Amino acid sequence: MMRTSAVVFGAAIVAALSSVCISARASEPLTLKEAIGRALAYAPAAAIAGAQAEFSDARADEARAPLFPSVFANGEYNQAPGYDKTISNGGLTLAQLALDYTVFDGGRRADLLKAARYAAQATRLGVNTARAQIIYATTVAYYDLLRARTAEAQTEESLRRLEQYLSIVENLRESGRAIANDVLKTRTARNTTELALAAAHQSAAQAAIVLGALIGAPDPATIQVAAVADLPSPPAGDVARSPTFQAAERQLESTKLAVAAAEAERAPVAKLALTSGWEGINPPKTFGHHLGASYDGAISVPIFQGGLVRAHIDEAVAAQRVALAQVRQIELDLTRDFADALARYQGARAQLRLLALAQTTVDDSFALDWTRFLGGGAVTLFEVLDAYQQAQTLRLTRIDDEFTVRQTAAQAALILGDAR
Repeated sequence: MMRTSAVVFGAAIVAALSSVCISARASEPLTLKEAIGRALAYAPAAAIAGAQAEFSDARADEARAPLFPSVFANGEYNQAPGYDKTISNGGLTLAQLALDYTVFDGGRRADLLKAARYAAQATRLGVNTARAQIIYATTVAYYDLLRARTAEAQTEESLRRLEQYLSIVENLRESGRAIANDVLKTRTARNTTELALAAAHQSAAQAAIVLGALIGAPDPATIQVAAVADLPSPPAGDVARSPTFQAAERQLESTKLAVAAAEAERAPVAKLALTSGWEGINPPKTFGHHLGASYDGAISVPIFQGGLVRAHIDEAVAAQRVALAQVRQIELDLTRDFADALARYQGARAQLRLLALAQTTVDDSFALDWTRFLGGGAVTLFEVLDAYQQAQTLRLTRIDDEFTVRQTAAQAALILGDAR
């Protein structure tokens, strides 16, 4: 009995410790690497792209099959009593192994195979594109939540400071060193900050919902993101590295080969057929005496098909022109987007350098005004609050600029296809 109680007690302790450990792990901040890993495993876009790549590979295998001989078995048994034996031969018993092979077709099969392989390569590059899109969306959502939480904490700190300032001004009002209007102005600034804090709470909740949807978090409100101290390096690279651009080039090569395959329809087609087995009228005699083989060679030369070949060529040429225009358009779009991301990155970096200098000046200005106000100097509370709001605005601007730096670096990585 005592042993049983001890076992139960020990199991309860182990369960409690396990739950504590699980809770501790659940409360650990989520890193960007972990968020990206969870998003790649959760998002259906990656699975869809992978399935499309497998489908394209299968299409390439299908295009390769006609290059090999076709071997199949034929079996037939037919009796035609009452019909003229000159026509029906009285019946048919057939059991053969047949081989069919296209010896020459002007290179059409080879061109179709190469076109299918280029199309498969383009689809496989689409997997990289899908991964890059997921990584970009997750990275931006992660940094957006980090920005929202940082701004939320900064606004909470501002509200606490203003409550302290309000308490001080109220005490000064009681001692006659401040007027009622000073109390009202300070209280108004405090109330305005409280409204800003409510908006910051809402922004953080929305950012958590976006990130939670990407990584499959059941309760986005519980997501905690780890602080990131360093800012990413400036984006650099060539848009030709982009999987989107490379996929478009593969599609262009595929359409070129499709044109060659359509033109090859004008060429003669030579086929060879071989058979081996039994062929006769009645089964007993057929399988006893009529074992044999046959070979057949045929050449087909297209002369007139009502413009069908010409139409196939025109379709292929039109598709090639569309693919060529798409390559050019994608190159222009990627070049423009990359230049835009680089310009915004550099602008945010420059603004951060200016903010670092301006923040110190504004903080010193507020500290001086506040000290002069407390000491009864020639400064109004309006000037004090204005200096405080300027300092607070610069703090929030710095948070936004840091997000811009990270967002533009992630956008450049997306454009260049950096799916790390």
